[in-house]
Amino acid sequence: MHGEYSMGLPGRRELAVYRLVLELGEANLGTVIDKVSKELCMTRKTARNIIKYLAKIGALEVIKYPGELSVRARDPREFLEALTSGYISSRRERCRDR
Repeated sequence: MHGEYSMGLPGRRELAVYRLVLELGEANLGTVIDKVSKELCMTRKTARNIIKYLAKIGALEVIKYPGELSVRARDPREFLEALTSGYISSRRERCRDR
């Protein structure tokens, strides 16, 4: 997984994109951008930016093949665990201080 998840929780729009990518499985980046922009009625640029954000926070994995980029969603349980583990450990630390 990628680093710390200090950016907060993804919003509804990001989760909707994550769900669509999860349904697609591994797919070409251009195909994913087209599908997301059509399904969620957003520009290709917005779809691309959301995909980049999701990759940055570890929800999506970008796979580089010769001459092609593919995208796939990480396992939802792994992603949620990584997303919330920092929060849970910080809360536990607060409880120990009391």
